Amino acid sequence: MTNIAPPDVKNIQGLIMRGYTHPYSCHLLYSFTNPRVKTSPDTKTFFKTLYPQVQSAEDWGPNKPKMMLNIGLTCSGIQALNVFKDPTAITNFPPEFQAGPWSQDSQQSIGDQGDARSDPSLWWFRNFNNEDLHCVVHVYGLTQPDLDKLVSVVASAAKTCGLRELFALKDKKSRLTQSQLPNDEIHFGYRDGISEPALDWNQGAANETQEDLNNFLIGYDLDNSLIQPGPSNAPPDEASSFARDGCYNAFRILYQDVAAFNTLLAQQASQVAAIIGGTQEQAQEWIAAKLCGRWRNGSPLMLSPDKPDPATQDAEDFGYVEPGDSSPNHDVESGFKCPFSAHTRVANPRDQDLVSPDTTNFPPRIARRGMPYGLPLNSTKDDGVDRGLIGLFLCGSLSQQFEKIYSWMNSNDFSSVFPSYPSPQDAMLGNRNTQDGQVVTSFLIPMPDNRDITFTLSDFIVTRGTAYCLLPSLASLRLLAGL
Repeated sequence: MTNIAPPDVKNIQGLIMRGYTHPYSCHLLYSFTNPRVKTSPDTKTFFKTLYPQVQSAEDWGPNKPKMMLNIGLTCSGIQALNVFKDPTAITNFPPEFQAGPWSQDSQQSIGDQGDARSDPSLWWFRNFNNEDLHCVVHVYGLTQPDLDKLVSVVASAAKTCGLRELFALKDKKSRLTQSQLPNDEIHFGYRDGISEPALDWNQGAANETQEDLNNFLIGYDLDNSLIQPGPSNAPPDEASSFARDGCYNAFRILYQDVAAFNTLLAQQASQVAAIIGGTQEQAQEWIAAKLCGRWRNGSPLMLSPDKPDPATQDAEDFGYVEPGDSSPNHDVESGFKCPFSAHTRVANPRDQDLVSPDTTNFPPRIARRGMPYGLPLNSTKDDGVDRGLIGLFLCGSLSQQFEKIYSWMNSNDFSSVFPSYPSPQDAMLGNRNTQDGQVVTSFLIPMPDNRDITFTLSDFIVTRGTAYCLLPSLASLRLLAGL
């Protein structure tokens, strides 16, 4: 086994190793090309101004910083910065990072292409081209004034240095700002941020899983790593040196159709209440739990199948094979608790058998750093307001982790518990793209008394935009700042 020293946390952007609990955030998008200015943008001064506020993964102890930021760069952004003396060095990055999430290969997994609302040609409300997005600055504050102060610093530096700010929302002027929903909720009412990978440093140990930091961090070619984040550091070149201690971020803006989601719950409540008993409200909560695999408070159905329980709301230690059950029907039994296409079961099947031809013994993992945007809605009537999730999906390999999981969501063909043809979809994040006539939009809730419940799923999620970013090391950011 290769013996490699663990990374220096002071050189890793903090966003990679921890989920921030700062309640206020804003995510600013920039292009390093600006046709409105005569001279080339002064990117060195821009990065130099921002660098003192870049948060590393170093433990900050009991005193959280009042404000901080992290920075991501797209492949086209790295190219626009002319980072490398050898222009061919950029080709050492993984092909999916170079091509972007709108490419044909990536879209085979993500599945936005061809969708009437989510197609890459419609991303960012057509305010700018996909290739124009070069840099994303993630700003965090403990209070609204803290956030506003640092956003002002970033925006002023960008303007002074001649960068072009890009706006991802329909009005072409609003920034992607975190909305203040209660209890870490998303707009569908679920608590978010549960069951994140534990990113410790495990040097290729026999019990290694894709939760280890060496499956996320670039530049550590360990013999037993399941993921080998690229570009490779052997032999070293400009690209691998620049990327070392970095991590990839699939930055994704997802509109959540809350009215459609609430409508489904309301329409199916009577049918469900007649079967399980209880009130209409209890029936709606039961349906919401079956769609997700967790109750909206976070309790997993495998541990709390009948009702949410505060004692299990943060639980992660569970599987989908009943302990000690080796019977041929053990998958059937678990389905009575948690439907097979429930979102959390698809996104992390845990101990469930995997049969995909290119799947390792471990399910792929990603680290999620999401936050809601837009005003809340508690109605079945669409108010026309844009709302959803600012999703940061961190991984060492965009193709083997992020895109793999998304392909599972759009086609549940990775385990023998699903029908072989046609394959069902993730109950919440499936793309419902039926152009090929093979997508199943029905959702089955198995019941032990043979009164199975089935209903048709809507398209709850619309992709507003996606960018593949590198979260570079602090050393690389200092290089860009000329420090």
